[in-house]
Amino acid sequence: MHTLHNIPPGSRAKHAHREHEVAAQAALDSSQIMQPQQVRAISLRRERWRRRQVSGKFLRPLAQANETPYLKQVRPARCAWTLGQSVGIMHDGSRPAGYTGIERCSSIWACPHCSAVIRAGRATEIQQAVEAHQEQGGELLFFTGTLRHHQGDDLATTLDAVLEAWRKMTGNRPWKERKQRHSITGYIRSIEVTHGANGWHPHAHVLLFLDEKMSADELADFRSWIFNQWSNSVEKAGGKRPNEQGLDLQPVDKKGKVIARYISKIQDEKKWTAGAEMARADVKNGRGNSITPLQLLDEETEMDERTRATLWREFYSATKGRRAITWSRGLKARYEIGEQTDEDILDDAESTTIVWRTSAANYRAANKRGAVTLAIALELAEAEAWTDLEKILPTDWSPDERKKRSVTRPPERKKL
Repeated sequence: MHTLHNIPPGSRAKHAHREHEVAAQAALDSSQIMQPQQVRAISLRRERWRRRQVSGKFLRPLAQANETPYLKQVRPARCAWTLGQSVGIMHDGSRPAGYTGIERCSSIWACPHCSAVIRAGRATEIQQAVEAHQEQGGELLFFTGTLRHHQGDDLATTLDAVLEAWRKMTGNRPWKERKQRHSITGYIRSIEVTHGANGWHPHAHVLLFLDEKMSADELADFRSWIFNQWSNSVEKAGGKRPNEQGLDLQPVDKKGKVIARYISKIQDEKKWTAGAEMARADVKNGRGNSITPLQLLDEETEMDERTRATLWREFYSATKGRRAITWSRGLKARYEIGEQTDEDILDDAESTTIVWRTSAANYRAANKRGAVTLAIALELAEAEAWTDLEKILPTDWSPDERKKRSVTRPPERKKL
């Protein structure tokens, strides 16, 4: 049995201020039984709030002077900061609770919170295209390309090499001939990064959309051809030629899933689709001795804090301004998938009804006790445990305002 009271904090929440977290959890209604997926969702939200706080700490040295007496922090470091004098909790029952009156960075790379929402939206778009293509009788191939790398290799340089290798491979005549031969009508490309004993490991995942199915012999021939083309392109891009262990090509099955060498092991693996593998880097863990960038924000990672902070700053700087997911021209239109910005996805994921309001000072005080406390406050709002929520985030509403769930809104969330 899972309840709000007995959610195991485990390693995900142990970094919060322990006394306050215990007090907050004790306030929860222990009789409310939850399904495993609800428990996982709550655990992930707590983890994202904790990680975002650590990220802000790690990114602080990148702050720059401006026209004010204060240093200007980079965007992900300011995410969840208060904007005005009050902060609200929004919840309409159809979507998770969230805060308004705080800043939002909209980073798909370097924000544990924003990236989770954005990547979930992008995964849905990709899976929609996958299923529509299969319904039309098409086939999909899942390709992974990387390069050899060593400890000390600069992430920005190796990322450039991966992207340039893809550009060179898909821009030459042999590729165009293969596209025509195999009826390759489009692709979706995502870029991921891990870190291990050999340093940074950037790699490209690519979904290839084919209008005609390949025979087993054709697939074997194409696999050999694309491995060679990719390896040649990596060298032309200034990277180190990969061996075949760094490459993979597998068909997507009829259920829109793929079983490939690089598929990450996560919870709910039976529900793990091609769309999720392409976009949901936020919920993956590294394989073997490697870790994902977000795991740099965890104390359990076998690195000292200074090393983790240095690597996190390098990851932020190397990925800033880069596109994480790219669709070939016309592919979204073919499957009637609308164009959405990352900000649009974040807006759509938010509840629209204000159910609680507190002062910015109360919000900041709770955050100082550990950002997980603010995640727990959202759980209390979802459970309508107003008396218990008052203990964590005292409201600045009058009794009449509280009774009516006032329509007065705190300052709108600022898009940085």
